[in-house]
Amino acid sequence: MMMDRHVSFESCFNFRDLGGYLTTDGRTVRWGCVFRSGSLRLTPADFAVLQRLRVRTVIDLRSTRELESEGRSGYLGELDYHHVPLFEQEALPFRPFEVGRPDPPQGEMYLSIAVACGDSVARCLRTIAECDHAVVFHCAAGRDRTGIVAAILLASLGVPDETIVTDYALSDRALEPWLTWAKVNDTKVAADIEALPNSLLTASPQSLIFLLEGVRSSYGSIEKYLVGIGVGADVVGALRSRLLE
Repeated sequence: MMMDRHVSFESCFNFRDLGGYLTTDGRTVRWGCVFRSGSLRLTPADFAVLQRLRVRTVIDLRSTRELESEGRSGYLGELDYHHVPLFEQEALPFRPFEVGRPDPPQGEMYLSIAVACGDSVARCLRTIAECDHAVVFHCAAGRDRTGIVAAILLASLGVPDETIVTDYALSDRALEPWLTWAKVNDTKVAADIEALPNSLLTASPQSLIFLLEGVRSSYGSIEKYLVGIGVGADVVGALRSRLLE
């Protein structure tokens, strides 16, 4: 099942299906409804894969600065595109994942982002709940910002923490092919990846455990966190109706 969820593209990495996960009440997340990914650089062949997956909505979690600097695939103009920056670099008291800056530990960073940027998390969840077709949300690498949203989404569906952490850790297998591609096609991206410390190159399970436990400690439960960021029972109900079987 873990192998099946990874979708191969020519120039897009860490694209995978969030389907197939069991919830605590015995239901299953539907396959082919919601995907997570790294940056959607798309060749014509890649866009054909996206079409076969019936993806019609894209949620881009990258910052405005990243979008202006790196742009987006021209093919996305044919889809329902939502730019929902999980955070803007200048809006946080720290600059996440920036080389040479003393960032807080990764788990603390995740929790800080989930708390400070709840409006963006809520926009993502509402967008997914409103769609009647396949959706993909992504950031640059598809691990950190995408991982935060994926964790909150799966938790809202009732997927156990250990499963959510396992899904998060699957991002590690995308690093090597992404770096290999970048060395040939985008040397700046390759240099940025290679400049990162080892602590930021791997998906530490403890970081996501810290996020989930921290949200519950701060708010009392995932459900109360969702209410606090403006995601009511109606949205959670719509997500579960659409994504669970």
